Amino acid sequence: MAAFFRFWTRQAEARPFVTVAATEACLSACGDLLAQTLHIHFLAPEDGGKKKEYDFWRTSRFVLFSTCVSPLGVRWHRFLDQRFPIRSQNTWFKTRRKPNTGHSAAAAAARAKRRSEQKQAARQVGKRLLSDVLLYEPTMYTLFFGSMAVLEGGGLAEAKYRISQLLLPTYLTGLTISPIVQTINFAFVPLIYRVPFGSCFDLFWDSYLSWVNNEKLAMMEDGGEPKATLQSPEGQE
Repeated sequence: MAAFFRFWTRQAEARPFVTVAATEACLSACGDLLAQTLHIHFLAPEDGGKKKEYDFWRTSRFVLFSTCVSPLGVRWHRFLDQRFPIRSQNTWFKTRRKPNTGHSAAAAAARAKRRSEQKQAARQVGKRLLSDVLLYEPTMYTLFFGSMAVLEGGGLAEAKYRISQLLLPTYLTGLTISPIVQTINFAFVPLIYRVPFGSCFDLFWDSYLSWVNNEKLAMMEDGGEPKATLQSPEGQE
């Protein structure tokens, strides 16, 4: 594992966009397959004795989207690092030293400097988090649901319908989890590892998004809002 970690770090430093794209592709595929596994074996009843099978085209669409938007994640984290810099990423780990009685003034100055650095870091982390929650996440959810609708053969009407029905509940659900993960990410994780760190959490979040985009949408349509009402006239003939 340590050897793989060192290999990944070298590749990320040399080719960040390619490395992150490959990482996102693998994790998104695992996330979608996990969602399908749970649905097939635990949630979906057998239809006429025929068990549902894996939809690998669905997984490929999920992988394609994750791979294409991964450069946005890299650039976004770089932007946040430049716009809201933290003086030292090790600010949180600085331990208090027992003051030397002969240098009490120097010890007091050191403590004051440490507190100042921690306050500055906390403010910057808060600004990064607010920017991420208010700007980046809604944009990514909009792109995700719109792209999935188009890749599945729907038009703009289908994309608008899916966004209008799924964006807000998905965003609100994400607010219960992502701020915790991203606070840790922005405060403690070096820039080069932030996208893959978030992607490890996204392994489970991607499973949820895959379920929302497919099973939850189908459940909503069965509940009285059929997709056909938003199809083009040609599709209704």
